[in-house]
Amino acid sequence: MAGLKCSHCGEGIRYHDMPNGIEHTVFTMKNWGKIVSTVYDPNNERMHEEWNTPGPYLYRADTIWEDFENDYFVAWVCPHCETIAVFDNSGLHVRAVYTPIDDKTPVDINAEKYVVFSDYVWEEISESSIPVSEIPDKFKASYYAIANSDYVWLFNSQIESDCSKVCKRIAIAAE
Repeated sequence: MAGLKCSHCGEGIRYHDMPNGIEHTVFTMKNWGKIVSTVYDPNNERMHEEWNTPGPYLYRADTIWEDFENDYFVAWVCPHCETIAVFDNSGLHVRAVYTPIDDKTPVDINAEKYVVFSDYVWEEISESSIPVSEIPDKFKASYYAIANSDYVWLFNSQIESDCSKVCKRIAIAAE
């Protein structure tokens, strides 16, 4: 079990190996597009046309952690106040914290776009041994996000006018 204290409300956030709605796996749209368009090669015989390098290219949903280990990061959502703690690529240190606000700050359409999977959905994906190219047909993202250095905008769909929540970055104390 892992845990941390919420930087906003002070409540404890605890994550177990079983899904509980706290941990979210996050990919940039660019990385997600790369992942779901990769070659599935069960015999490790093909070459990826874009990279022109030999395999192996297994790229099944159940090996995505190893196959694309630097293409995602993890965020935890506080179950008490919905503050979002974003971890660095190692998953050990919080690099940013965003707390929900009532303000409807205009969406920065030029900011980085993300696809987000809750731990419930991600467990289903990572337990499947399907080619990653089949993920978009079989699994729906939990939500989408757009983020810049100050805000995160959350969406239930890829339609950018459908903003469901705005979160503002807050300062966190150095460890």
